[in-house]
Amino acid sequence: MNISIIEKGINEINLIKPLWEGLNSVHFEKSISFKEKYMNFTFEKRIETIHAKANKGIIKFDVVLDSDSDSYVGYCISSIEDGRGEIESIFIHKDYRKFGQGKKLMERALKWFNNNGVKDISINVVYANEEALPFYENFGFNISNYILKRR
Repeated sequence: MNISIIEKGINEINLIKPLWEGLNSVHFEKSISFKEKYMNFTFEKRIETIHAKANKGIIKFDVVLDSDSDSYVGYCISSIEDGRGEIESIFIHKDYRKFGQGKKLMERALKWFNNNGVKDISINVVYANEEALPFYENFGFNISNYILKRR
């Protein structure tokens, strides 16, 4: 397996559409009360919010490339806006998990935040995706609060 992480420009974000759709499917499957949100959520709608953040702040976009299959198998999008950092979206294709690529993506994002003097960093994890929490806890993230929404 010949895997590398490459930084891309925001103008190349369409490269990750199939991966993002995979993540959205995971969110749909896990969601308890808001399945319709993920059923109706499109890549184009999500990318609009990323471009809006890029217009107000800065975006880091890393992809994981498997050179053997010439395919993108993971990504991480991070943002800085008003001095706050956010891991916007991170995903590794299920066949490539447990090879440490998610850890490398997180380390790159956290280093980028640090190099930009950002200490206030957040990540939004879908409710009922508890198996993702230990991964983020390894990087010092903890649950801060629950946000409840009415349907």
